[in-house]
Amino acid sequence: MRQLPLGWFPHGRRLTMNSPLKIQLVAPTQKCRESFLAALREFQEEGLSWWFGGGLETAEHDFAAFVASKLADSSRRGDGLVPKTHFWALMEEQFVGRISIHHELSDALRVEGGHIGYDTVPSFRGRGVATEMLRQALPLARALGLTEVLLTCDDANAASIRVIEKNGGLLRETKVVRENLPPKRHYWIRTISQVPSSQ
Repeated sequence: MRQLPLGWFPHGRRLTMNSPLKIQLVAPTQKCRESFLAALREFQEEGLSWWFGGGLETAEHDFAAFVASKLADSSRRGDGLVPKTHFWALMEEQFVGRISIHHELSDALRVEGGHIGYDTVPSFRGRGVATEMLRQALPLARALGLTEVLLTCDDANAASIRVIEKNGGLLRETKVVRENLPPKRHYWIRTISQVPSSQ
């Protein structure tokens, strides 16, 4: 699996897209430390601190090390984890969400997780942030060599269903993957080579 060319996202550099939300996807960067930590506190209040890999203590006490760990996730390691590339969404220099792309699928990711996962900071939900993050991420997935990507979400998660379907997601199957939890929807999206203009 290919890595993104170094010129795409040098550390801390923003990628400007034609977007009414003026959202920019960037590589993890120390420049948005304060808004990122504020976002973590919002996620904690919801009980969703798991999404950044359990590194809350590192993020609060050594943000540079936390950022370095996120950047390192894109390289293959000896722990068996699938490489993934992280992007943070900024709006007016403020962290508003994150999206990550797994470079390939493991057996576990085929069941739950898929290629792409994302989260919007709670106080920024309902504004189209997730839809725009995914729209911008599809050509980045293409640059990693992925012509089609899998996204999974709970059958009861109407917000994620809308985000995925607005970006061309085609439902392939819905199945129970864990007892006493909602079934998972499995969507596939053909990637694109460049980001189209938002309407």
